[in-house]
Amino acid sequence: AMTAWGPETADSLITWDVPYAPNDMKKTVKLRQRRELPPVDPRPPNPQAQEVIDRFIFPSTWVDDDGTEWVQQASCAPASRLEVVMLQEKLDRLLKDKGAKATGICPIRKRLYEECFDELIRQVTTECVERGLLLLRVREERTMTLQAYQALFESRMGYGFRIALKGEQEMLDSMHKISRVSQMKNELETQAEEWKHKIETRLKEQEERFREDERKFAEEIATLKKENVAKKMQLESCCVVQKR
Repeated sequence: AMTAWGPETADSLITWDVPYAPNDMKKTVKLRQRRELPPVDPRPPNPQAQEVIDRFIFPSTWVDDDGTEWVQQASCAPASRLEVVMLQEKLDRLLKDKGAKATGICPIRKRLYEECFDELIRQVTTECVERGLLLLRVREERTMTLQAYQALFESRMGYGFRIALKGEQEMLDSMHKISRVSQMKNELETQAEEWKHKIETRLKEQEERFREDERKFAEEIATLKKENVAKKMQLESCCVVQKR
């Protein structure tokens, strides 16, 4: 449920003014009375300082459960020495409670120090608007420089990531190529073994066929010789009979 408390919390380093309802002064007075404050802020208005503060600490607006619009701005009240000491103690406590890192990149520490710097600019602006504007320029320049460094860092990180990714992809491609070449080598070795086995088998078959042909040829020659001898003897026998 939305109430009239706004962004003013225990974790905020900004000193906020009391919320007010622009369209319902009765609720504004009632809230101030609940906080034991006078119905109207007794401090003299400082519109110039408030305008500068609203430039970097934006007023918060919300609507409560009754439909009443509320506005809360950062305070224009100057800070005492005690409040500055309390701000430092609160910063140290929040750094510890939020688990901020003491070194290195830490979003929590960055956010808390930025908020503390905004509070210090607010305090200076309430006493001297010109000093506040100068500090605001320093703050904006610092923010732009940090953003430029962050963009450069992200660009370098992206480039490094792309190079690493490209190297990894090239390594994977090389490994796949080595795997394919190794597979082709194994296949060729297998084919070579198969052809070697086929050649040896074919040579053995040809050698056996040659021996078989040689054996048959020898048998045929022997048979022909026997036939030749037999015919020769028959011829000689015929010749002897004719002479008688």
